[in-house]
Amino acid sequence: MLEKHSSKNSSIEKICHDSDCAEKISNLKPEHYNFFKTFTYCPYCAEELMLICQNCKEQLNSTEYKFCPWCGSKFAEINETK
Repeated sequence: MLEKHSSKNSSIEKICHDSDCAEKISNLKPEHYNFFKTFTYCPYCAEELMLICQNCKEQLNSTEYKFCPWCGSKFAEINETK
């Protein structure tokens, strides 16, 4: 029998591996953070940003997922977050 996916909602978040950068990013103003979400590389250390599920904090390899493969949370559609 197939199990239904979780009814939890989440989003895909971009973070930097470097804790110093992560602190700088968390202190960005909301309008700057929205711009940051479009980046591929960290503007502070130039490392590639990591995609994670905001709910379970597991690393993802695509922004195309509709559900987290680890916790089953549904990711908000791009249109829903604007």
